[in-house]
Amino acid sequence: MDFPRLDAGLFDSHKLDIVRLAWCRQLHLADDALATDARRVEHVVDSTDITVLRLAETTVISAPAWAVDASRSITDQAGTDRTWMSSLLGNLAERYAIDTHTLAYGTEIGHSIEVHDPLISHDAAHARNLAAHCTAADVEEAFGEPVSRHWFTMLGDDRPADSASSLSSAGYSEQQSILADMRVLTDPEHRRRGHAHVVGRLATNDAIDDGLIPQWRSRPENAIARRLGARLGYVEIGACHTAVLTS
Repeated sequence: MDFPRLDAGLFDSHKLDIVRLAWCRQLHLADDALATDARRVEHVVDSTDITVLRLAETTVISAPAWAVDASRSITDQAGTDRTWMSSLLGNLAERYAIDTHTLAYGTEIGHSIEVHDPLISHDAAHARNLAAHCTAADVEEAFGEPVSRHWFTMLGDDRPADSASSLSSAGYSEQQSILADMRVLTDPEHRRRGHAHVVGRLATNDAIDDGLIPQWRSRPENAIARRLGARLGYVEIGACHTAVLTS
């Protein structure tokens, strides 16, 4: 999947500027480094780690000097697959752990949910109970990074709340006090029932109410997560590739 030219009708240009600011701070760039029409921004770091960020029409290479130099031979913009990073690393690829996520952002409060009057908990213990019923891979995908106090867990309504089953949970962590990085996880036995849409909607609305821009990250091959993000109003405008030296 490649990205079309950004259309203000798809994502508000002012909000895009705020997203750019958040990523500048995340990557330790000057605040205005992405306030540019340039197709590429280079940032040499004193580290072995490599980050390639595609945001709208700009690709950012934050990497050691040798990788920045190597990137200049790649004329294409970074997309959502690993081709760009693989081309950059060449025969060094086997020494790195490569990870890729699509980046989508939301700006609008949503009012429709697919379950009438759901029972919602904000207790992190219910999210932990849910994780115990999911595979390690699913938990890593959803909760691989810390999530703050912003929990929305949908509980089964067949028992009192203190003993109810955790069906689906969403939460988010704040990045640079600007973005709300979303996480959603659903019990395998309760999927395809609209539960993830409910908690995802509530967490997204909460983030917007707090003045944050919700960020939805999905692995490119996770079509279910990407479709859910789209249904919640998130617009894909980029991708982030990381390569961490392992040997």
